[in-house]
Amino acid sequence: MFLITGNTRIGGAQRILIDEYYELTRRGFKPQIISLTPRLVNDDILNVDGNFQPSNEISIQYIEGGKWKQVLILASEFRLIRGRVNIVSHDFTGVLICRVAGILSFRRIKLALYIHQLMELSDPLQRQKRITLSLLASRIFVSSLQFQKSWENYLKRSKFWRYLFQKSIFFDRMGVYLPRVQNSEGVKDQICGTNVRHVIFMSRMTAWKGFREFRKFCRENSSPNLHSLILTTKNQNRELFDENVDIDENNHVIYESGVSNLTFPHGSVHLYPTNYGDGILYPQSIGMNVLELLAVGVPSVISPEGFLSWPELEYSILIKTFDWQNTGTLEEVVSDLSLMSRDAVKSEVERLLPVISISSHVDCIIEYLLI
Repeated sequence: MFLITGNTRIGGAQRILIDEYYELTRRGFKPQIISLTPRLVNDDILNVDGNFQPSNEISIQYIEGGKWKQVLILASEFRLIRGRVNIVSHDFTGVLICRVAGILSFRRIKLALYIHQLMELSDPLQRQKRITLSLLASRIFVSSLQFQKSWENYLKRSKFWRYLFQKSIFFDRMGVYLPRVQNSEGVKDQICGTNVRHVIFMSRMTAWKGFREFRKFCRENSSPNLHSLILTTKNQNRELFDENVDIDENNHVIYESGVSNLTFPHGSVHLYPTNYGDGILYPQSIGMNVLELLAVGVPSVISPEGFLSWPELEYSILIKTFDWQNTGTLEEVVSDLSLMSRDAVKSEVERLLPVISISSHVDCIIEYLLI
């Protein structure tokens, strides 16, 4: 089986792909990861898993050059496969390249495309390109119901695509590889040498992911009793973040690291103030960062969410929604989450671990491609 990604940068789609690899490998399969762009310095998903020993055993084939060269390389790879070639692609262009490579290699291909984005966040040209390329997949999956509704609504509103696009879109919920996030066999680093609770931002520092709201809260509330932690990449928008201003003895940043590498003090809280903008009917406020931190007992404050994809989390004590314009009560929300007892947190984590595990997602892949 081939797992295709456009790149191995730090992001949700790449996180899912690497966790797919871990789970498939654990079950005895031998997936091969193909990246369509080279490894990027200071922005590499494998570095995030640095303290998780299995990450050192991952072999990724980076295919550089133009699309035609990539087609020829993949065609030569496919010729080595006896029988059908099974592919999971998390990249639209990867679907096209694999299809053409299949033709040139005279191999039958079964290709599952996974979509991880809202249709409204693409410009008109991107939309048409992505819809066209998705038609080349054997089956189309989305990792959240919000994405499914977003795509289906757009296709229904277009007279052209309403008749041309005859494929069904299937919902297959994302998840995390629990042995990685818990990482019980590896050595985890302590954040800053203290047991002080932290407010955490674990994403790219972009406006729509709410970094300004996070920074505002930290500037108003950080103290020797409440530190802040940013987990991100070095490739950042310097208009939003300046180490000389935003980092001090109470406010920390760690680059290219994640849950598998760190121990979070009890009482720490994750803030994820996403803002997709006007016109977004189905915002997706529960990302991979929320699930990863939940698995180790760190609660999250997220933007208003319909809980379409995660009904089990709607009334969880570890998830709170917040209107970020109402900044007056955010301190109270963070304080309430920080004061939860260890026993209450542990009990809720144990209840939710089967829910957020990537196991069901990989079951779907195996059932569709390998059985």
